[in-house]
Amino acid sequence: MSSCDVEELALVAIGEPMSPDLRAHVSSCVRCQTTLDELTSVASAATAITDADRPVTPPAFVWENIERAIATDEAARNRGGARSGWFALAAAVGLIVGAGGTAVVMNQDSAPAVTIVAETSLDPLTDAPSGGIARVEQTSQGSVLNVSVPGLPSPDGYYEVWLLAADSSKMISVGVLGAGEQSVFPLPAGMQLADYPVVDVSLEKYDGDVTHSADSLVRGQLAI
Repeated sequence: MSSCDVEELALVAIGEPMSPDLRAHVSSCVRCQTTLDELTSVASAATAITDADRPVTPPAFVWENIERAIATDEAARNRGGARSGWFALAAAVGLIVGAGGTAVVMNQDSAPAVTIVAETSLDPLTDAPSGGIARVEQTSQGSVLNVSVPGLPSPDGYYEVWLLAADSSKMISVGVLGAGEQSVFPLPAGMQLADYPVVDVSLEKYDGDVTHSADSLVRGQLAI
């Protein structure tokens, strides 16, 4: 599988089960994992909206613009440009999961600006079931580490995320990987990412020991 179908990723973003082949591809493809994360973020934002948050029914031109964007995207896909207008699909995802008599309109211009500083695939170590992806993002609130490792089994303990020096001579714990297998961690202000370019996810026990267990599941080095 050279690249995922964007519509298939959109269905996963709104809750459809992921096939084993698709899961295996996404876990090893930074581009497809990034697309899935973006679509999932749109879907999550839409499902978080309550009745009190819903806007009034938008004017007709909003629907017309969405339909025009989707049509443009379809035309681009037919020419081989599958990702040229994928935001139209993201808007459609937001409309699907947020439908309830009124429309949820996602405005790209109003989204917080996020710049990807560095990213890496997280390769499985030992008997880890799958890999993942990690990226450092610069947001208006500062630098964050976005980590996604799909397919992890329920642990006898918990999964912890670390930043390591290239030679593993020093390390920083950035937090616990959440139950959703994806978490975003604020990075310490002033930390030099070049000194800690390796992202590591370890299995830890509830033993009161705050040091690394030496039981790493996935690891990857950020291109700084």
